[in-house]
Formats: sequence, structure tokens, C-alpha cells
Amino acid sequence: MTILQTLIVDDEKPATELLLAYAAKVPELEVAGVAYNAMSARQLLAEKPIDLLFLDIQMPDLTGLQLLRMLKNPPAVVLTTAYSEFALEGYELDVLDYLLKPIEFERFYKAVSKLVGSRQLPVGSPTETPAVEYFFVKTDHQIVKVNFAEILFIESLREYVRIHTLTQRIVARLAMQRLEEELPSAKFIRIHRTYLVNIDAVQKIEGNLLHIGKEQLPISKGKREEFMQFVEGKVI
Repeated sequence: MTILQTLIVDDEKPATELLLAYAAKVPELEVAGVAYNAMSARQLLAEKPIDLLFLDIQMPDLTGLQLLRMLKNPPAVVLTTAYSEFALEGYELDVLDYLLKPIEFERFYKAVSKLVGSRQLPVGSPTETPAVEYFFVKTDHQIVKVNFAEILFIESLREYVRIHTLTQRIVARLAMQRLEEELPSAKFIRIHRTYLVNIDAVQKIEGNLLHIGKEQLPISKGKREEFMQFVEGKVI
């Protein structure tokens, strides 16, 4: 089992204590240090090999994002903050994940799992935490909440995506892969390199076309077998 040397950086003691408690539940994590400001964190990063950094954004003197820009070879970084408006900037810095406070253990472990490659919760971890059923995206100088249940399908536009919902179309600078990781795999499936669809919104499948409202979306040859297996599991 690979052990990840972990550094927790947050200027608020309750926040660091929570992350320490969460890290103690994950066998793959070993906390190598705790820092309460960015300058102390920078010194620890220079002194110790760190694999995973939990980094608060809003800190005095030097923010987490400013620290991250200063690092030549940063470890895997999970940003932690109470402010969703920093999400886009964080992803532009190629962070592993972005956790909004208050942080639930399930969401914490999901972020860690991206690095350790395991989706199974460790024995004894709480499983009663309700799953988050929405996300926020930044578009046109505003933050928009998107409920999973309202999504019809998502269309890739290279560096951007267009999210088609029941009431609107939202264009945001996001990677399709990022949305695939956030959305529940039991309901959302890729049918084409351009389209990710909500199976609840599908009205019918006709040949290689999938009908959602007035839209007809193509199912690519490479995705057809996987999609049909996904659908057959729901046929009665």
C-alpha cells in the first residue's frame, strides 16, 4: 500500500483538526505536518517530501492560491475554502480537487481517492452522509448552482462545456472529464466524446440516435456497446 505524505494548511484550528481527524481514517494518508499560514507551509514543503497538500485559500498575508503559484513542482493539491468563487481559478492551476467548507468525510475521501485510485470507503467510516446532488459553476461573472436532476445532457466545447438543463443552457469553462467525475455514474453516461447524458432525461433510443426532448444526439461506435449494456440493465 502506498502511503501519501500529507500536509494540511489552514489558518483556522477547527478546520485543521477536522482534516486531521478525516486523514486518520484513511490508511493511505500519513500527516507529515500542519501549517497555519502559507509561509510556514512553504518552508515545510522545502524541508519534507509531500505527496498531497490540503490547502486553504483565504489566509492572511499570502493566500493559498498565491502560494500555489510560487511552487515550481507542487504536490497534488486539494483546495479547501468556504468560497465557491475561487473554483475556476483553482482548476486552472491544475489542482486535484476543490472542497467547499463545511467538508463532509465522504467528499474528503472522494478527493483522496483520485490519488490513491480506490473508491471504496474504509471500514468504520461514516456512510450515512447524504450525497451532494448539485454543483456550482462560474459563468458570465456569476456563480450558478446546477442540480443534477435538472441536467438533460452536457455538450463538450473543447475548453468549455454547455450544460443543457430543464430551464436553461449554461456555458462554463470546464473539462468534460471533471464533470464525469462529479456526476453520479448510475445516472450519467458518455455516449459520444461530445455528449454526456442524464439517463433519466432519455425518451427513446432509435438506431444510433438518442432522443432528449427536441434534441437527437448521436451515439458513437466506440461508446455504443457500453451504452447499450448500461441501458439493458434497466430494461424490464
